[in-house]
Amino acid sequence: MTLKKAFLALFLLAIGASLSSCVQPSPPDVKYVDHSIGRVTADGFEVNFNFEAANPNPLQLDVSGYSYKVFINDKELASADQKGFSLPASGKTKFTVPAFIRYDQLFGTVLSLVERLARGEKTIDYRVEGTVSAGVLGLTVSSPLKAAGKIPIPKNIQF
Repeated sequence: MTLKKAFLALFLLAIGASLSSCVQPSPPDVKYVDHSIGRVTADGFEVNFNFEAANPNPLQLDVSGYSYKVFINDKELASADQKGFSLPASGKTKFTVPAFIRYDQLFGTVLSLVERLARGEKTIDYRVEGTVSAGVLGLTVSSPLKAAGKIPIPKNIQF
């Protein structure tokens, strides 16, 4: 290889490396899917908030983790940091944000819960807020985690 070709190859390699460091992966598109009521006990009930993350990138993203807070009737009742997962290139993955809602945190007392049910209240408001952090090749991006709506008060409450 001549000196001129070696210089050209080195120059092109340097330009390629500098351009690749400027390319930031797109963050995953995180969408709320639905929620489901899990176990119901005398102390409270479990709600699973289901999300789907879509990777718009041609490379696999490694979700390092996700953090969230769950608000019920505008009171923060649960928060956690969860381990991550792999998000396939141009693919989707479903994941769950679990929360155990204690009746005493939500209503104050069992009597307050009974009074609300007697008044005909059948739902409670929820809001989930958080962040999903993902990356590839040492570059990190994040996406918001959001959901809001109403949850029916479980009918099979055991006192």
